[in-house]
Amino acid sequence: MTNPYLIPALEASPQTIERIVMAVDPSDWDRVTDEDRFSFREAVAHMADWEPIMRGRIELALREPGATITPLDEEARAIEMNYASSDPFEEAQKFSEERRITVDLIKEIEDFTVPVNHPQIGDLTVGDLCMILVGHDSYHVEHFSQYLVGSGTDKEG
Repeated sequence: MTNPYLIPALEASPQTIERIVMAVDPSDWDRVTDEDRFSFREAVAHMADWEPIMRGRIELALREPGATITPLDEEARAIEMNYASSDPFEEAQKFSEERRITVDLIKEIEDFTVPVNHPQIGDLTVGDLCMILVGHDSYHVEHFSQYLVGSGTDKEG
């Protein structure tokens, strides 16, 4: 692997998310900060739910180079998996457990140039999929941080 920050970044996210879950007032878990984003509760559940999906895409590429990833509808998945009634503490723990499995897989990858296709994004490599994980984490951690400012008091977000 050529990126020395990949594994540390992937390993840091679960701890960061667990700390944020502990810090956010439960009265804010269902508050929506942006109409185009999940509530805090739903977003933590999304992270836990999507980790094995994202890992599965890496496994697919390694197993079948050049394969096409099946896109999923995030909003439909949220309803199907009932994110709205999930427990952020449990979901953060689940995310942590799933991420350990993902990191173990990534540590064993020898060729990050293995190709895969995503119909909505285009041609990618296993390395790209790994960096998408980092970007996905960052996107949601930024969202979670919005709940740390005025938590329990700022209902406008």
